[in-house]
Amino acid sequence: MKIIKNRPLGTNEKVFWVLDQTTTTHFAVVAEIDGNATEYAWRNALGIVQKRHSNLSVKISGSVYATAHFESVEDCQIPFRIIYTKRGEDWNSILEEELRMPFDHTIAPLARAVLIQQSGKSIFIFLSNHSIGDGMSAALLVRDVLTVLSGKTIENLSLLPALDELAGVSINKPLNLPTGDFDQTKNHLMERAKVKIQRRKLSASLTDKLIKRSKYENTTVHGALSAALVLALKQTDPAFQQEPVRILHPLSARTSLGIGDNYGLLINIVTLPYAPKPEEKFWEFAKNIREGISSTQNAEWINGDISATSALFNNDLEIQIVSQALRQGTQHEILLTNLGQISFESDFGELELKALWGPMVLTAHETAQTVGVATFNGELTLTLTGVTLTDGLLDATEKILDQVCRETGDVLIEEIRKPNAIATV
Repeated sequence: MKIIKNRPLGTNEKVFWVLDQTTTTHFAVVAEIDGNATEYAWRNALGIVQKRHSNLSVKISGSVYATAHFESVEDCQIPFRIIYTKRGEDWNSILEEELRMPFDHTIAPLARAVLIQQSGKSIFIFLSNHSIGDGMSAALLVRDVLTVLSGKTIENLSLLPALDELAGVSINKPLNLPTGDFDQTKNHLMERAKVKIQRRKLSASLTDKLIKRSKYENTTVHGALSAALVLALKQTDPAFQQEPVRILHPLSARTSLGIGDNYGLLINIVTLPYAPKPEEKFWEFAKNIREGISSTQNAEWINGDISATSALFNNDLEIQIVSQALRQGTQHEILLTNLGQISFESDFGELELKALWGPMVLTAHETAQTVGVATFNGELTLTLTGVTLTDGLLDATEKILDQVCRETGDVLIEEIRKPNAIATV
């Protein structure tokens, strides 16, 4: 295969490159689709979309921070396999196995796809190394693939710089990036321990109430979900009844920096602890969460965050030390990754996009759980991913949301946290 161009890794891309030396942090997004297309049509569409996004044809090379870079590799096809199952058969176990299997970042491409074909229905699973992309990138890829399958054409996009440059942070570029054979850091990862996934779809009615009520209360769906998850974890896990709950929020930088539909790692991350007081009210809590997050969603904060993180890579520290520092700085109980309200069309010729699930991702913290959120076609989906899951967490979260959206006034957290308050909803 022919190598055609290189680009140094940006700061956040290096973060996942470092973490991937010792654990798996890749992610998945899943689309449920009514209708079927031929294997050839799917492979052809995926190939066309791969050419549209340059990050889907790269590997990572280099042995130190200064030389770690993407190498674009020509004619590297995204691995794609098809599984045939009965209509309605659950696909959780297939995705759980895929999330256990690491990517070798020295081999292009750093993505793969699985198509589950059922009678009159298709489930498209797309998995990606995190250095090359994020959850919204994968959702946009789903749209692109379905667009091609519908017979429409799409244009190739230009090479996207690292988020550092988009945010105004300079990258220390070596005068000459290495080409050909050279020493490089490889990840020799074993498969993860058994991965577990739970899923829940909120009704169209509850989704609509949640969106409207969140707006009325001057917060966001993300703020309300964060508040509900904190309270739900305190209900379902005795270890957190008196302890704060830390949520890691990956926040898209696309709107803040005016970035388009490119496939890339275009998020900044903030971890915040939450310890609501019993006398506090739910929507006040959700509003406070929104305000804490919104203060980070601007170009100035993104610039400062990237600059601070990049200092880790400018001191010639060993990878193990940097990895430990990154883990300590991002400790959390829940990773809440929310794609927001997806505005795609649902009709793609003979195919109809019914639901989006995810992102599903394992973090560098074995005990943490990821809640992936996507709202499409008027329904909000929740996906819980982890090595160990808290029993009843999604059920308690949904019941809390139902309660606070039905009440005309605000609800005291003290009342929500009472087990019988949830049991009677």
